[in-house]
Amino acid sequence: MWLLYDAVLPQSLADEAPSLDLERWDGPDVTDEELVRFVSKQGGRGVLFLGRDSLEQPDLRRLASELGVALIAAATDDPIEAKRRIIKNRKALRRLLDSHDCVLVLSNEVRPAPQESSSLYRTVSGRRGRR
Repeated sequence: MWLLYDAVLPQSLADEAPSLDLERWDGPDVTDEELVRFVSKQGGRGVLFLGRDSLEQPDLRRLASELGVALIAAATDDPIEAKRRIIKNRKALRRLLDSHDCVLVLSNEVRPAPQESSSLYRTVSGRRGRR
């Protein structure tokens, strides 16, 4: 199962998670859509992103679904913490990717992302905020 991970994640991730076939994007700055298309053309399984923002893009989710590419989000904005979560949950991530195409890597678990991107947010005193 080959996965591409965003260049904002530490380069050492691939070395420290050998049970996942990870490759770091080392090309020029591109859009999330271009990363998804690249993975599809290369026969990869998915793209690993830092933070949930990519899952908030309905057009990206639709494109990934059409191309059969999984979207994986490490639910943190800290690259080092994301690496830790991915390494810690790598076995669960592999299992979940067998049956889901949009997943969140949390601190102690991996779970399917909600179908509607707006459910990644919660309402706090009438304002939208991150969980």
